[in-house]
Amino acid sequence: MHAPRALPYLLPDDGPVAADPIRVEFAPLAPLAGPGTAVGPFTVHAPDLIDLDLPGGPRLRIRDGNTITLADSDGHTAAELHTALFGPAFSVLAHQRGRPPLHAGAVTRAGRTLGIAGHSGAGKSTLVNALLARGARLLSDDQLLVDPVSGLAFPTYPSAKLWAASATRLAVPMDDAARVRDGYDKFHVDLADRFASAPASLDLLLVLAPTPGLAAPAAQRLDRSTATAVLAALTHYADVATASGRAAATLRHAAALAARVPVVRVARPDDFARLDALVDLALQLAEAA
Repeated sequence: MHAPRALPYLLPDDGPVAADPIRVEFAPLAPLAGPGTAVGPFTVHAPDLIDLDLPGGPRLRIRDGNTITLADSDGHTAAELHTALFGPAFSVLAHQRGRPPLHAGAVTRAGRTLGIAGHSGAGKSTLVNALLARGARLLSDDQLLVDPVSGLAFPTYPSAKLWAASATRLAVPMDDAARVRDGYDKFHVDLADRFASAPASLDLLLVLAPTPGLAAPAAQRLDRSTATAVLAALTHYADVATASGRAAATLRHAAALAARVPVVRVARPDDFARLDALVDLALQLAEAA
């Protein structure tokens, strides 16, 4: 990746230049003709030309599967810029590169690789960090890129985002400079010392489902058809992909992944009191996969 400014939540890239590198530019955005199609904070001008206007944040343009241009970045912290660049903008760039990202994290432990998917608030990052405390290593926190042909899950960046309540429960220190966005009680956590920097074969995908009143976590293996629908729904920014004409690609990716990797729905209690039981279940399922 080429970027003119330091991006502190990434590892330094000291290797050879990739065949199709990603470029991050800091520059004004040139006006475009036509209104485009609005999808939340995104404006889709063409499949490979999408703008992102974050309320109170920077503006970004994602194009051609290889370039993110960031404007109006003055006054924003490095943590806030990382949130914008390697959250929604990176997900859209992955769609443009033909690699639909799952809304999921992943860890490796004892030779097994476990994906943890779920909608926002499902507890993905909390479970990821709890597994790290049990000796796992981080592959990704919030976006999971998987090649459905080889089954390889690819590392993203060596940090995770945690709400303050989760960080307190896990005894993870918080730094105000690492706040993901002004006014948000959520923080980037540096995990470079527990990062797995090589791709790993994905053995199992868990789909977290917070369930009020549940006494203990419970697992259910999904059949291929159901798993395909669930993974398609958990493709990150699938609505933007659909507006870009990529709905079929998203569904094909979900179907191919469901055919290769076991998908298990895990209903979990919606409090922290039974987090250890959830971690135990996740490790048992990964070992058995």
